[in-house]
Amino acid sequence: MLDARRLRVLCAVADQPTLAAAADALSYTPSAVSQQIVALEREVGARLLHRSARGVRLTATGQVLVDHARPILTGLAVAEASVLAAAGLRDGRLHLASFATAGATLLPKAIAQFRALHPEVALSLSQADLDTPLTQLREGRVDLIITADDGPADATGIDVVPLLEDPLLVVLPAAHPLATQERVGLEQLAIEPWVDTRAGTEARRLVLRACNRAGFIPRVAFESDEYATIQELVAAGAGVALIPELALRSSPDGVRIRPLSGPPVVRHVRAAVHPEEYRAPAANAMLAILQAVAGAGA
Repeated sequence: MLDARRLRVLCAVADQPTLAAAADALSYTPSAVSQQIVALEREVGARLLHRSARGVRLTATGQVLVDHARPILTGLAVAEASVLAAAGLRDGRLHLASFATAGATLLPKAIAQFRALHPEVALSLSQADLDTPLTQLREGRVDLIITADDGPADATGIDVVPLLEDPLLVVLPAAHPLATQERVGLEQLAIEPWVDTRAGTEARRLVLRACNRAGFIPRVAFESDEYATIQELVAAGAGVALIPELALRSSPDGVRIRPLSGPPVVRHVRAAVHPEEYRAPAANAMLAILQAVAGAGA
């Protein structure tokens, strides 16, 4: 089967006096154009161009192929335009919101794929409200939100789609006695000072529930909403922390990261969107991409 992209290159060469001019028209390099033509000639099994110091011109076989290719390429362009228009992805906007660690890990890959597939849709991204993230969706300020919690408190009228489970890991100062262990039990940290997110956030509530199951209430000495800051404070010896794995893609030298012994503690990363009958086609497309990226391992 002939490659449609190479046929487009051949038609561009037919319309231009030189390979360099065809390359400019396609935003390719002359070398790339030449390689595409050579590959197409291998597919066809015949020479398609006469090359000379004055430029290039089509062979008889090349002219026959161009004459047949033009209506096919036109039909493909019309089909693509029709499908995109029907899907609502030819233009428009998609407003996203996310918690910070997904914004640094899961979302960049998803956004790159979305832009490659739907370049005419304008994307925007904002920080999700840490306390009431679904409010932004209900008020129509965003089309899709990535949340990270132990379960949305009130998802009435909203579709919440699981993406991945993000385990929490123990972060210790490098010189801490427990840093030599392969695994650390939460109960071993009961008397330690803690560094954590601010009180009232879902992230803090998740840590409190885990520590409560281990039989203690953590003594939080330092607070920050930035996991990078929390890690730096741990590295400085300010305390210990329990941090989601997604937030630990880069860590300072002064910390040691250990998995928990006993039952794992995880936060659930989910996408929240409007019900399908009210959902924008672009939101559906992004949701499918997010599921694929999460499934492949962010």
